[in-house]
Amino acid sequence: MSAVVLGVCRESLPGERRVALVPRSVPAVRELGVRVLVETGAGAAAGFPDAAYTAAGAEIVPAGELPARADVLAAVRRPPAETVDRLHWGQLLLCLLRAGQVPHLVRRWADAGLTLIGTDPPPLPGMPGAPAGRYDAGCGQAALAGYKAVLLAADRLGRELAGGVAEPALVLVLGAGPAGLRAIDTARRLGATVHAYAAGRAAQAAIAAQGGFVLPLGSWDVRRRGAVLSRFDVVISSSESVPMPIDTAAVRSLRPGSVVVDLACDADGRTVEPAVPATERTVGGVLVIGAGDLASAVPATASTAYARAVADLLAALVPDGLLAVDPADPELAGLLIAHGGTVVDDAAARRLRDATAAAGLP
Repeated sequence: MSAVVLGVCRESLPGERRVALVPRSVPAVRELGVRVLVETGAGAAAGFPDAAYTAAGAEIVPAGELPARADVLAAVRRPPAETVDRLHWGQLLLCLLRAGQVPHLVRRWADAGLTLIGTDPPPLPGMPGAPAGRYDAGCGQAALAGYKAVLLAADRLGRELAGGVAEPALVLVLGAGPAGLRAIDTARRLGATVHAYAAGRAAQAAIAAQGGFVLPLGSWDVRRRGAVLSRFDVVISSSESVPMPIDTAAVRSLRPGSVVVDLACDADGRTVEPAVPATERTVGGVLVIGAGDLASAVPATASTAYARAVADLLAALVPDGLLAVDPADPELAGLLIAHGGTVVDDAAARRLRDATAAAGLP
């Protein structure tokens, strides 16, 4: 019986510094009977050189070899389509898949017989900010992004957040998921007065628990956004907020020198209309930052947290040295997107049907 082979990808997106498995997690994975292959240079940007992986018992392999050799391909961000297209029936891809944003890729890869596991499941109903389970890597990454967003805004703002010579800065956080709640907590600890907006009683209770003031629901009506935003020095919009909540006109209503950070601005979309991925630009005197996935700005911490979830997930998938995926396993609910040639996740299948219908396809 040959050992299950785990391949750890070197991330390909510009600016992405994380890695899916860190050296300290390699021994735990090898104890499962899993052989660990790490693409050369995969951990370098996070501070984990190839030598550290070799010392931990992993093998370093040249770029491009993993699709042909790995049973399980692990990545942080979704690998390029040309890489995944080289995988074959029965191989498993696990990453921050964002399945709802790429239904066409989910369909293509499911038809090819790939098993797809998204390490970013949706939050449990009624529990904003809570991980969906012990395999949820996305929750921790989002929380780190919320923390880093506040530090970035504080650095760019022309005044301190805490009250001293002037009144405390006013910060508005949109969204009460992991990123939003961590942003609220961080801004408050730095001395700012924090308001936040999210729909639902549970989300509003979570905002209050973090020390934030809840923005009334009616205040975020499209006709009132400019007036609301004009009060704030910093606005942080997370992927957990409503789609496209801030248009250009609303951004221009902020005072010159204010800072807007869009945590969802990347190749898959944005929540602030004038935001550009990985770019800082000034719009009407307001600095707009297309922050993308800010967890990559703290790559060592983020990678270590991500690797912990990956190791836990592998322990469930390789219980006796054999790769075994059980679609009925309740702990895989929300994570297992496709298996055996079928999209098995109900939410992903529904989004796929909606996208297909919108495109006028059968």
